[in-house]
Amino acid sequence: MDSNGVVLDALCRRDGVVTCTTGYVRDGRAEVESALAAAREDVVLVSGGSSVGPEDHAPRVLAEIGELAVHGIAMRPSSPAGFGFLGGRPVFLLPGNPVSCLCAYEFFAGPTIRALGGLPRAWPHARRSAPLASKIVSELGRVDYVRVRLDGDRVAPVMTSGASILSSTTIADGVVIVGADREGYREGETVTVLLYDPWGAIA
Repeated sequence: MDSNGVVLDALCRRDGVVTCTTGYVRDGRAEVESALAAAREDVVLVSGGSSVGPEDHAPRVLAEIGELAVHGIAMRPSSPAGFGFLGGRPVFLLPGNPVSCLCAYEFFAGPTIRALGGLPRAWPHARRSAPLASKIVSELGRVDYVRVRLDGDRVAPVMTSGASILSSTTIADGVVIVGADREGYREGETVTVLLYDPWGAIA
């Protein structure tokens, strides 16, 4: 199982899933179509092959054999994410880059999985509020998932922030979500951190 598979398995179990079936599919159209057509799970997660390149088959296959409801999100990371339905069951297209995959799961797949299991849709993260040690820059109309560390009584954005760098989440204490209605946060402004550690203090 690759890193995305390990992360998704852990997140699904956190969100109440009893049985997770994980498989690796070659990056070919016929293979992707065969795997999706054979899927019988209540929720299907596809990690990788969700962008718009010629080898990104998942969106086109889902549109042909099911329903592609949304493809492309104004979000950083995770812009290639999408979702739809196959035989009435939700299918989530998650990017292949590890942090993008994690982000798309938290925003879209996780709430749906929790709701199907009778759990609250809200993110299951402890929260802490603290001032920023340095500014966070975003763009109006885009949601940003910003990894941060707690540095004493302040919040410091993680400088290594590429979507392919999974270690940027392992060194982070949590994330700050910048809404689409903001251009970021100023240094010293109080922000809310969604903590990766479920035992973190709530403030």
